[in-house]
Amino acid sequence: MKYQLIAPCAFLLFGAQLSAQPVLDSVALRYAATITNAELREHLQILASDSFLGRDTGKEGQKMAAAYLKNAFIRAGIPPVTGVDPDAIIDGYFQPYKLIEERTGGLSIRSKGEEYTYKKEIAYFNEDMDGDLSVSEVIYLGDGTQLPKTSIKGAVVLLAGAGMTKGGDFWSTLRSWMEMIRKAEPAVILVGIPDLQKVIGEVHLPSSNVRLDDGSQKGRNGTSRAQMILVDGMTMDRLLGRTNMAKLAKKKPGRQLPVDFLIQAVPQQQELQAENVLAFIEGTDKKAEIVILTAHYDHIGVEDGVVYNGADDDGTGTVALLEIAEAFAAAKAAGHGPRRSILIMPVSGEEKGLLGSKYYSEHPVFPLANTVADLNIDMIGRTDTAHTDSPPYVYVIGSDRLSTELHEANEEANSLYAKLDLDYTYNAPNDPNRFYFRSDHYNFARKGVPSIFYFSGVHEDYHQPGDDVEKIDFDLLHQRALLVYYTAWILANQEKRIEVDKPPKP
Repeated sequence: MKYQLIAPCAFLLFGAQLSAQPVLDSVALRYAATITNAELREHLQILASDSFLGRDTGKEGQKMAAAYLKNAFIRAGIPPVTGVDPDAIIDGYFQPYKLIEERTGGLSIRSKGEEYTYKKEIAYFNEDMDGDLSVSEVIYLGDGTQLPKTSIKGAVVLLAGAGMTKGGDFWSTLRSWMEMIRKAEPAVILVGIPDLQKVIGEVHLPSSNVRLDDGSQKGRNGTSRAQMILVDGMTMDRLLGRTNMAKLAKKKPGRQLPVDFLIQAVPQQQELQAENVLAFIEGTDKKAEIVILTAHYDHIGVEDGVVYNGADDDGTGTVALLEIAEAFAAAKAAGHGPRRSILIMPVSGEEKGLLGSKYYSEHPVFPLANTVADLNIDMIGRTDTAHTDSPPYVYVIGSDRLSTELHEANEEANSLYAKLDLDYTYNAPNDPNRFYFRSDHYNFARKGVPSIFYFSGVHEDYHQPGDDVEKIDFDLLHQRALLVYYTAWILANQEKRIEVDKPPKP
């Protein structure tokens, strides 16, 4: 064997390269040990029990959950928030916001003495109409993939929904088409569905819709967007009169059809108040900068006497926040507090349209300019069908959308500590599910705050009564919670604040 002498400077260079490699933080490891399966289970068995009534926003169950979270933060030694606008915070832990609830079922269609009603012949998700609308003409748009060259602004348009129900994800397809068509500003979008009851059985339809009561709303549901109504195929044929959906399928889009029916809107409103819960752990030398961790603690509530407990959605994210808050509080009490401040914020109103996080983003308790990142957890307790035989994983969404360094920090935390498979499937810009826009992190991202959404995927109990504690994999929940904790630890303690190097996109 031939030996070669290496210059001393080469040894120095090699040593510098070794020292630059990330190393385990013994202090971070010490307080990670306070995050345990047993405590995650204990919290979840309480919050996702029937006694919390499904934690419906603005209702008794959500109030009970907010009080539980506050008391858990107090037990962890986290003091109330001080030094901010006293009107913005109640008891040092609650950020209140006002809502208007509208009972669903206020829309119906009347034609020739017949009335077609919610969950029977018609279905919808939001009541976006102000008053009744007499319809004498509809414009047929085919499957909705191409709009006519003539304007449809203010018109009532009709889509053939049969193509949406053949394979794929009906709701993702519908959502994508609605977004495109609403840009053309029709008044109402009717979607003829061959078997509406079958489609209804695949999704939870709310008994009410809720909007922020902030004085800046347009219309009853806070938007000026087109009202979308799914109509059962046989009912749609009766409304069309001279033709039917089968005949229309052979026609070109853009056809104008004479009709005669009334879309009736009957408001059913009440005022509510909901709360975000704040646990603030003040930093040391960089305390003006804030790392926020969010998860929504609300769920669907009680429907037809059945409690929707929402153990995974999002009880798992909520209890992960409780354990992470306890870990940071314990570190601070022992003299190892974070350099940057940590705001642990379980939010409400997510199931109603990301309302709690939207309110915070419009009325931040701490300046968004000082907010380093938002780490958001929404459903991390189960395994989806794509990972039945996979090693432990988590979906990571949004980490690189605004900041390369946020993405790198999360990758580093995973490589050093959590050891999960990071699945970026839903981070694709063309993801048809559009999950990036569907959880609370987005209200921070749209304001330019780098954000990550941690998610384990949709399962058969999503928005169903079967989303219960006994179906949670607590080993996976624990491992995923640790990834969020370690990422927050890195962001809060590294010397340089992560850089926003990509512009926010709508």
